[in-house]
Amino acid sequence: MRLISAGGRGGALLSTLGVFGAAFFWLLGFKVVAHWMGPEGVGLFSQLRQMAQAATVGATFGGTNSIVQGLAEREAESARRQFRATAARIVALAGAGVVLAILGLAPQLSAFFLSSDAPVLVATLRWLALAVLLNVGATYSLGVLNGYRSYPYLALAQISGPVVLVMLLAGAWWWTLPPDPQLLAGSFVLCFGVTCLLGARGLSRLPPFVAVLGASGLTKSQSRVFLKFALSNLVAALSTTLALLLIRSWVIESRGLAFAGLFDSGWTLTFNYTTLFLTACSAIYLPLLTAATRPEEQKVCMLKTAYLVFGAGILICYAMVLFRQPLINLLYSPQFQASGEVLMVLVIAVLFRGASWVYGTMILATRNSRVLLLSDLALNLCLLATARYALERHTSLQALSWAFVLPNFLYLVFVVEYARKKNPLMQRRLIWPLLVAGTLPLFYLALAPGGLEWTYSRLAVWLCMAIGLAVSVAALIAYKKVAL
Repeated sequence: MRLISAGGRGGALLSTLGVFGAAFFWLLGFKVVAHWMGPEGVGLFSQLRQMAQAATVGATFGGTNSIVQGLAEREAESARRQFRATAARIVALAGAGVVLAILGLAPQLSAFFLSSDAPVLVATLRWLALAVLLNVGATYSLGVLNGYRSYPYLALAQISGPVVLVMLLAGAWWWTLPPDPQLLAGSFVLCFGVTCLLGARGLSRLPPFVAVLGASGLTKSQSRVFLKFALSNLVAALSTTLALLLIRSWVIESRGLAFAGLFDSGWTLTFNYTTLFLTACSAIYLPLLTAATRPEEQKVCMLKTAYLVFGAGILICYAMVLFRQPLINLLYSPQFQASGEVLMVLVIAVLFRGASWVYGTMILATRNSRVLLLSDLALNLCLLATARYALERHTSLQALSWAFVLPNFLYLVFVVEYARKKNPLMQRRLIWPLLVAGTLPLFYLALAPGGLEWTYSRLAVWLCMAIGLAVSVAALIAYKKVAL
């Protein structure tokens, strides 16, 4: 298998720093909102962010992937300029349509997603429309910078927006301003505006774009190919984003913003940052798996990644369970201790998700867009069904958390079988024993009866931690043993 060049490693490092630097400052933003506005503020902040993300995904046809893919497959600068001309027009038109829809439907959107049509919330959504417009421009810019591998400007643009968001929110908290939803929307405007400006600055350092402003861009057939790929990417990305947005709206409607804030803090500490970690890993893993043409090479690439991701994930998840109380106090506030119930369950789903990401990348590497779309839709429909059932039949944070475990387990079963079908060398026994051994102690801690006096006693906890450590060591040893 081909090794990554020094330049590639440096670019991957800068890209990873940009992703995790932005994630760190978003996390600081949540902490400031937690102290300033409490659980209700975190619930509202999370929902506004999810709405902005969903609108941006829709306007940019799934985010940056379509743009990165289009630029990466074109080596000639003239072809890249044509592609950028077409992509910019399509994204601009789609962005304008989405923003106008938000402005016109603000009362209805507020009533549906925030369970209130109060004038202050309607005004907040109209401010959010401006944030979405800026975020569309920022996302397009980041996609182009990524496609050109301009990693320094990419990382700078990714980090700077969340930095100014934290500064604005921290100033509001420091000066004890009254909680104001419109100020939250204003923080998004500032954040995405700075990212958009720095992204545009990065674009100005690329080969000139002005020379082709009057050009027709791609041909009709080329545009159709781009739109086909972009629409496939859109459906896959938007299904997940909309599912989470809809679940949060159900939570707000049935349990209120405070409940939503408590759940979201646990979800952010587990799922949100696991997704960012896997996204950063994808910059290395997907090209390597795509380039692996022989079954033996595919096996080595997938197993090494699976064992490394799972071994590291076990350590992180068990540490989060062991130190959940001080972790929540550090990253949020003592008001969010109930989020520990969410964290205890979602770490199980996170381990399933990490393994399914490794195996599921085989779908992308084999370019099976039909399976990609159907599997993502099935996963998210199952998630919606389990979340709705949990909200209707139960009232606890823990019950809602279990709604995320079952769909991720079923998706893991599917992708393991898919990988096994595509490559018979990927046997079930290579991954399932480790998964079972690594998750059983977490199931025990989350489900065992007896209450705090026994279930979470010092002996039980440390026994489970020892098992988790042993499984992690076994996974890392297996990683070293994998070879052609």
